[in-house]
Amino acid sequence: MAMTEKLVTTCPEVTTGWNRRKEAVELGAETAEAARDWWSEELRVSEIALRNAPKSYPSWYHRKWTVSRMIRTMGRESETVRMTLERERALCSRLLDADDRNFHCWAYRRFIVQSLGVTTEEELEYTLKKIEDNFSNYSAWHQRSAILDARGDVDSATLKGEFELASNAFYTEPEDQSAWMYHRWLIARARALKIPDERDAAIASALEICREVAELEPGCKWPLLARASLEDEKSRRDVLDRLSSIDPARVGYYRDVA
Repeated sequence: MAMTEKLVTTCPEVTTGWNRRKEAVELGAETAEAARDWWSEELRVSEIALRNAPKSYPSWYHRKWTVSRMIRTMGRESETVRMTLERERALCSRLLDADDRNFHCWAYRRFIVQSLGVTTEEELEYTLKKIEDNFSNYSAWHQRSAILDARGDVDSATLKGEFELASNAFYTEPEDQSAWMYHRWLIARARALKIPDERDAAIASALEICREVAELEPGCKWPLLARASLEDEKSRRDVLDRLSSIDPARVGYYRDVA
């Protein structure tokens, strides 16, 4: 184990080293007490690896494998498991404070908070904090969309609040595409609203914001791209013509979709 520890903490992408450790754990964890010792050791080793390489796929997978084995063997209600999950959530917070777009950490954090049974409202609050800290945090925007999708149908009241959140980012950093990608997701959800009046109102409100941002930032392509998906046919062609002039590198694309 000492040899594989040196290997995976020095070069964590070597999956053979991690697999050898998994085999050793499975063979050595004959009792609950022995298993706890092995799991603690695997968490220690994988944390060292992650500090050296925070975006290492094998390190994150090994860590998730370790915690999954703990949960399967001891149960979610075990005090040891609950304490471990809380420590893992705290570790994720520290790592995301250091790099808020580490999507490996975001994915692992989703597994941890689901295992803890964290409420949707608490997770939405966490993503809001990360977004307000950095509007460019695409991972936080994505996590927010995943939470809302998992909760079920996104109603008109929720959409109104989310459009307002996205518009705050537009007015602050109009060239940043992260909020515009989230806005695209919101448009899709608005079009899925079952009540026609609510659907039309949501689309009209989104279009008004895009027009306003486009007027304030005439050289920015993102509000125009959003408008191109929302305007009527004639206005859409005019928008695509404007896009061709401010974004000549993609003029062929704009002609194709006109």
